[in-house]
Amino acid sequence: MVSLSNVQFGKTGDDVKALQRALIAAGFSVPDGATGFFGTQTRSAYAAWQRSIGFEGPDADGFPGCSSLTKLGARAGFPVDCQHPGSVAKSAVQYTKNSGIGRDRNTARAFALTACERTAAPKEWVTGVGNDANLLTLIERESRFDANAVNQDDVNAMGPRQVDGARLNCSRGYTQVIPDAFAGNHQAGTSNRIYEPVANIAAAINYIWRRYGDISRVQQANPHLPPHPY
Repeated sequence: MVSLSNVQFGKTGDDVKALQRALIAAGFSVPDGATGFFGTQTRSAYAAWQRSIGFEGPDADGFPGCSSLTKLGARAGFPVDCQHPGSVAKSAVQYTKNSGIGRDRNTARAFALTACERTAAPKEWVTGVGNDANLLTLIERESRFDANAVNQDDVNAMGPRQVDGARLNCSRGYTQVIPDAFAGNHQAGTSNRIYEPVANIAAAINYIWRRYGDISRVQQANPHLPPHPY
């Protein structure tokens, strides 16, 4: 079994090795071999695989998705699990706010680095990658470094009110994730509280990996581009 969540750009592990071996067996070059690290060589090989099965343009970006990985698994003989392993039921999400957390960049940075450790995301997602795209830019834009931020005015603000006084589907926390996204991308071993900083950021990291492949492709995380919903 290969988990989609384990074969994302920047990750290391046995699932990445299985992916690399499958790519090599299918005739796509990974010059350093099956190292277990998903870097630029693996991304290039995976993009070639995507093109070979009919993906074009931005769909052939070298970042695995459920469809392309399932097809590679069928060819190589391994099943694929597309569900995030730490996901929880939406009904398990809790809405109690934090107390005593400062609204500043350094505090958010510490939580973001811990979230990267929990998710195995590169620390460069916090310190800067690509065009300086990073989680701190995203957090500042989404919540102004307020771990208890909640948006009660956007299109998601629907459903029964919860213990925090906001409607069920409001976006919340540092990264302004909605409960569906938090539950579906929840990181195992973190809190079920949507406002808890590490859990909130970790869910956003997993969401970014699954939707975009890498934070460098998220406009909201790029300080050189205008803010944009992610």
